Amino acid sequence: MKKYKIKYQNRNKTEEIFIETLNISNEKLPNNIVEIKEIKSKFSFDFIKQKNISDKELLLIFYELNLMLESNINISDALDILIKNKSKRSTLEFLKLISYSLSNGKSIVENLNDFKINDLVISFLKISQDNGNIALNIKTLSSLLQENYEIKKGFIKSLTYPIILFISFFSSLIIIFNLVIPKFEVIFSQIKNELPFPTKVLLQVDYIFENYVFYILGITVFLFIIFAYFYKKNLLFKEIIEKLLVEKIPLISDIYRYMQYYKFFLMMDIMLKSNYEFHKALISSKILLKNKYLLDRIRVINSLLQNGKSISDAFLKTKLFDDMILNLINTAEISNCMDIVINEIKNIYKNRFYEKINLLISLVQPLFLILISGLILWVVLGIFVPIWDMGNLNNF
Repeated sequence: MKKYKIKYQNRNKTEEIFIETLNISNEKLPNNIVEIKEIKSKFSFDFIKQKNISDKELLLIFYELNLMLESNINISDALDILIKNKSKRSTLEFLKLISYSLSNGKSIVENLNDFKINDLVISFLKISQDNGNIALNIKTLSSLLQENYEIKKGFIKSLTYPIILFISFFSSLIIIFNLVIPKFEVIFSQIKNELPFPTKVLLQVDYIFENYVFYILGITVFLFIIFAYFYKKNLLFKEIIEKLLVEKIPLISDIYRYMQYYKFFLMMDIMLKSNYEFHKALISSKILLKNKYLLDRIRVINSLLQNGKSISDAFLKTKLFDDMILNLINTAEISNCMDIVINEIKNIYKNRFYEKINLLISLVQPLFLILISGLILWVVLGIFVPIWDMGNLNNF
């Protein structure tokens, strides 16, 4: 149940009423409405109530829907077939809601507030309802969801090994300082001679780990919460962080930037192949970008195109793309083969993205092997050097 404040003009004065409803579009509202505002509690837990539909499930839904639409089945009948063949409750509610909204001319986006789904789906459903070309948009959305799913799958697969190494390293640290070092502390306390430097460091780290680990974790969590709060609430701070992520972090920025560009040109490629105009494809492709800094640069392109600038000049002004990409765009504009060149640019960024991922993996693997080897050497020296010294003294 949602609560709304409605301002409306009644003769010469503005009045307010409050309505609680599941769907305001189904309510009888006064005439001459000035403003409708949803009232949300400060401690709202609506995100807990949201019905989650996974990307994999969405991919399957729109793949099947696209197949039926290409077989000349109308959208209403196609949705009815899907509803009969699905058993998951959240999926059924999602499909019934789309069917109801399309049949009654209601806004799909407003009715999807109770669902936690990919923003891409919401945006395309809105585009479909606005321009009426449902079959074309469903086809485009199906292709995009498939590609997007493959990107995530490939990215996760590429990072699996580095993550395993990372977890192994820190698991080794925890085991050593919880189970190994405490067994030798009593022996070290009986040594009258000065302990070797590796042993001193080992014992000091063990002392910090034993007495201050929860403080360190608490401070880390606190700093993370503060960072997340400012990132969410402060637009300037958010833009600075996102700009750093795009430009300033060695290798990580390259991976992140190429992934964003690949997704952006991927959507443009799909939309151009689906007979969208270039400007419409450019505007619609923004929905795949979540980085405010990049979005601002794309808005610059949009503004320049609206002011009559050429496509190549507009892309040049953003200072986001290298000479190779700019030359390709300029060539495409001159030769009127933008769809072919955008496809080529998409492939270039895809290859660059996976090259950087492979470079990261090739660097992470030896780095963690060196760290783990160094950890083992440090522990061996810290534990066994004092024991060897004790053995030498006993021989005398």
